Amino acid sequence: MKKIVLLPMLLFSIVVFSQKDRTTKLGKTTVEELKMNSYDKDSTANAVVLYEHANYYIDKKRRYNYTTDYYFRVKILSKEGFDQSKISIQVFDQEKIHSIKAKTYNLLDNGTVVQKVLSKDKIYTKDISEKWRETSFTLPDIKVGSVIEYVYSVTSPYSQIDDWFFQSDIPKMKSDFTASILGNWKYNIKIRGALKLSRNDASVKKNCIYVDGIGQGACSILAYGMDNIPAFQSEEHMLTYKNYISTLSFELKSFANPNGEVKLYTKTWKNADRTLKNEFLDNQAAKKNYFKNSIVPKNIIGIQDDLERAKKAFNLVKDNYTWNEKYWPSRKVRVKKAYKSKTGNIFDINLSLYNVLKASNIDCQLALLATRDKGLLTKLYPVVNEFNYLIVKANINNKIYFLDATDKHLPFGMIQFQALNGEVRIMDFKEGSFWDDIVLKEKTMITRRLSLELTDENLKGELTISRSGYAALNRRKAIGNRDENSILEDFETKHPSFEVIDYKSFHQDDLDKKLIESFQVLIDNIDLEQSEVLINPFLLGNITENPFKLKERSYPIDFGYPRSTTYVLSLKIPKEFKVIELPKPKSVSLPNRGGRFLLSVKQRGNTVDLFFKTSINKKTYSTVEYPYLKEFYNQIIKNQESYIKLKRL
Repeated sequence: MKKIVLLPMLLFSIVVFSQKDRTTKLGKTTVEELKMNSYDKDSTANAVVLYEHANYYIDKKRRYNYTTDYYFRVKILSKEGFDQSKISIQVFDQEKIHSIKAKTYNLLDNGTVVQKVLSKDKIYTKDISEKWRETSFTLPDIKVGSVIEYVYSVTSPYSQIDDWFFQSDIPKMKSDFTASILGNWKYNIKIRGALKLSRNDASVKKNCIYVDGIGQGACSILAYGMDNIPAFQSEEHMLTYKNYISTLSFELKSFANPNGEVKLYTKTWKNADRTLKNEFLDNQAAKKNYFKNSIVPKNIIGIQDDLERAKKAFNLVKDNYTWNEKYWPSRKVRVKKAYKSKTGNIFDINLSLYNVLKASNIDCQLALLATRDKGLLTKLYPVVNEFNYLIVKANINNKIYFLDATDKHLPFGMIQFQALNGEVRIMDFKEGSFWDDIVLKEKTMITRRLSLELTDENLKGELTISRSGYAALNRRKAIGNRDENSILEDFETKHPSFEVIDYKSFHQDDLDKKLIESFQVLIDNIDLEQSEVLINPFLLGNITENPFKLKERSYPIDFGYPRSTTYVLSLKIPKEFKVIELPKPKSVSLPNRGGRFLLSVKQRGNTVDLFFKTSINKKTYSTVEYPYLKEFYNQIIKNQESYIKLKRL
């Protein structure tokens, strides 16, 4: 959500000396750029930004609001780069987009440069929500080899300066951000990401503004830039790219009006706690008496065991609500009304949970956080609008539980996966808020036990799959209210060599227990006509592709939670076969006890027993550990390609 601070400029007669002369204009495309057919610093690039520039200043022609002029020039190197010609720009509420111009340049075989100008009737605007609008256009006559060039401006009455993304999913040769900011506006300016600035210039220009009756004022003149910026490469097991992509961001710190009065926007946590309680949460954390008198049954309040009472209170709220898939409240939270309506957003539901737990005499606190797609929270100073998720921290019998009642499949002591995003801010309204780590009570494990017998025609036997933690949560959501035929059809589609004869599931609705599924199976992908028979013992659950492929990774690996997977095979061999080769035992460990896989194989008479366990012991790994993780998965894949070799007697 954009922080809204309206400019008070119109209260005064002012004169601002223009900074628009730093704006980049159309017409910078060269023949050399049109002849370019690849980018020497990234031969895989389907497009490259030749130059981009944003210039931010006070616009005296537009009632002294803030205007940002944008300029982009992009080279199209392949058909896969054509999407770079599709432009969409979002603006908020009173912001205005204007001065859109765009051209496509192509070089003919005879050396002639042809320009195609975007027609104004090909610019489209639509509402995407109550407060947001989107303007879009597509540059014309796009071909491999084209250079596109476009400009637009956004004028805003708000003091918030939008982030400037130096890095994107395509490489950039040069990127600049310039700004002229009045001296009475103070910002916290920070650079995120691993890349270093090529240009970092800041100066003060005196007498850049004149306020009638007060006098001259100064401006901060800023210029930031980067050159030869590589494309950001996303990969599995990461938080949102916003945390790591090289970005310039501004957070408003204070404003001093011409009379010398200063208003602080970057607050202390003590001030932020008061804002969070009274405005952000709108005092909805103080409804204990209503819930005690009107909602919580006396038979729950009367339970002597604290943990049992807390679980009953938790299920009372979870069973009452249906989550409407919304996070941030689009209106003021009203827990009484929401509880009666039986539907609500994250804040409706978990504020209700907090009040119900308080009414049930459970020691608990609210915990604010941001979801994985929103970005890591700023910890140095409070930025209230970064929060978009709420959970409850309960202290029961000297044990800590983090609770989330927004999903029917969530057991006591788990929260939604998207809420696993670094630390949370515990709202202690008496002693002051503080940061805390989320501790998960249940381990995430999958155990597959396959007991098979080799017959004249196939393999037959029993498969049992046990899941706990997030593995159980995901499976319960996947099978939901589906009938058995649907579940088995999905299983056999994913495992085409399996035919399921019978199926049972256990504890599907008992969320405090492991989810267990049992299958009677036939497996018919074994060629028994040959004198020697090869059987890959890893018949399901194996890893076929390494999730880590980058040569180097500049951001941490985030699994969200530790996990382990165990595969146990017992294979009975008929007497007319002899085992002549087995997979080799293997054990590989990650540094600092970060994980391990173990493969052991034994033969007991005519039975082969195989045990394979993979453990990821941490939720996050540093970039230094990346090569070890990459090789760890390579070794898993290699060992899961092993075979049991049999010879017919």
